[in-house]
Amino acid sequence: MGKPKNKPRTRPATTTLISTTPVDLLLLAGLPNPLHKRIEEFLKELAGVYSKVIAVPSASYDGPLYRQGTVTILLRAAAEFSIRRLKNRGENQPPRPRRIVLFYVPTDDDEQLLSAFDFFVFPVPLRDLAEFDEAGHQKRHDRLVCEQAIRKAFDVYSRELIGLLQPRIEIRKSSEPLLLPPRNFHLPQRKLQQSFCELTRRTRTWENAMPDGVHPEMFGHEQLPAFLGYQERQLIFRDARDVIFPCARANELHWRPPDDLQPESDVRVLQDFLRSIYRFGTPLPDGFHHDAQLEWGRTFDEMAFDCSRNGVIPVTGTHANIYPNDFVRIGD
Repeated sequence: MGKPKNKPRTRPATTTLISTTPVDLLLLAGLPNPLHKRIEEFLKELAGVYSKVIAVPSASYDGPLYRQGTVTILLRAAAEFSIRRLKNRGENQPPRPRRIVLFYVPTDDDEQLLSAFDFFVFPVPLRDLAEFDEAGHQKRHDRLVCEQAIRKAFDVYSRELIGLLQPRIEIRKSSEPLLLPPRNFHLPQRKLQQSFCELTRRTRTWENAMPDGVHPEMFGHEQLPAFLGYQERQLIFRDARDVIFPCARANELHWRPPDDLQPESDVRVLQDFLRSIYRFGTPLPDGFHHDAQLEWGRTFDEMAFDCSRNGVIPVTGTHANIYPNDFVRIGD
């Protein structure tokens, strides 16, 4: 028998699982039709292959840009993409997409847009596009100005979200204020929700997320005997009601998406879902929550908590699980 001929070696075929590849979800709002499609393509090229860009057009005339129908279309498109990715991911993989960003043209009615996307996206205003040119038209109609504004906004997103916020949120420490539940953490004069609104509207800086005088405190086993070990100490936030908000431990995170969750679900259901797994555009682990409790082993006695699904409820017990969407689960 002669020597077998050497077959040429070829690289094994690789298959990219599009549905599970981590991507950035980039939302674009406030541009007129058909320019929004051209800028969508420009942003896609700028962001690269591991990105999904969704642009929904607004009115061509320079007035209100974010009517309810426009906002709902964009929200449903974002939820549909996120739900599909979530259900097709592998076991123990984090939520997909890996980041959610909202690029938008600021206008008098943008509160409707920002309120709908709440604190689960990282919003970046395209301020240059809201300005008017010499002919009296907003610059959002000018393709070159739009591309320049997108480049500037993309730099802000890269610097602030990727470079600053995402690393902070992903560490998931009890000393990180950006993780706290906005409707159930009480500040001296208001709820944290208002400070979070100031962050997303950029009237408060990300480096100064909490009002002056509100800082995490050091707690030990004596103060939190059911949560901290004998030699354990943690920096944790205490709210104005003296409720302590430590992050739950990794082995205490139990959650799965609702079986009936669909892109066609009610808008409020979609918002509640996205709030539960993203904070300022950054994915959170399944089941992430805070174990709200009192010091020295004291129990809650009919203390009111604001549940996102059931409204204000009285809590009696050792602790309450408060999720990022402010869903309240009473502890045993």
